[in-house]
Amino acid sequence: MKETSPLANRDFILRIKEIMKQDNFLLGIGDISRATGVSQRKLRYWEQRDYIKPAKCSEDGQHRKYTYFTMAKISLIQSYLATGYTLKAAVAKTKAYDQVTVAIHKLVRERLVDINKIEDGYEFDLGPLADQPEIHVHAIIKADQPTQMILKKQN
Repeated sequence: MKETSPLANRDFILRIKEIMKQDNFLLGIGDISRATGVSQRKLRYWEQRDYIKPAKCSEDGQHRKYTYFTMAKISLIQSYLATGYTLKAAVAKTKAYDQVTVAIHKLVRERLVDINKIEDGYEFDLGPLADQPEIHVHAIIKADQPTQMILKKQN
């Protein structure tokens, strides 16, 4: 049940991969505050404590810009705080996963080969097995169901 042509999928995937290479998506402190529910005052405090860092800051220090990665980090810290962790412990737990976030980004950027619309969801082709290039790993993602991983022989 493909809704788009293979050429359209390839174009979309190439565009997504190109976007993911860019690290210059920046958000202001107000945007980050609204998106995460963390007050600007708290964000400035976390910055003073070196828990977070802006990607850019004006010379007078009044205008801060943060990356999406930092926004995700702030959200994760906030989620740990909401479940009872201290700020110091929440930051430590979040830092432990910094490299995991980078690895997930790399996985999608390097392995996403194709996307197909299926009934109630999508099928993601994550590329060939290293020792069997004719067999690809596919993730089947459907609403309200666990993700399934399958192997498919390519034509």
